[in-house]
Amino acid sequence: MKELKKLEEEINAFADYFVKKYFKVKPSDIYWVADMVGGVLIANDYFFDLDFMMEAVRNKATPKQLFDFYDLELKFGMEDKPMEINFKNFIIYGKIK
Repeated sequence: MKELKKLEEEINAFADYFVKKYFKVKPSDIYWVADMVGGVLIANDYFFDLDFMMEAVRNKATPKQLFDFYDLELKFGMEDKPMEINFKNFIIYGKIK
């Protein structure tokens, strides 16, 4: 189906834009999990779903904000605690105390 192919091309173009914007050096390993375009993108050892990538770009997150939030979310997950702030508010208000 040509519409689906066009959509996947646009999603891949957006993923390329995201990677260029947020990584200083192009990751050596970039792919979609299970080749499902628009699902979860792996860039080296980082995992981003399409909604998160769109939210980062839409809210003009800096690379520092993106990776600080990623690390915070990972920390809370490893401690089996719920996140205390969402990504949009993290961008606006900064780190939680």
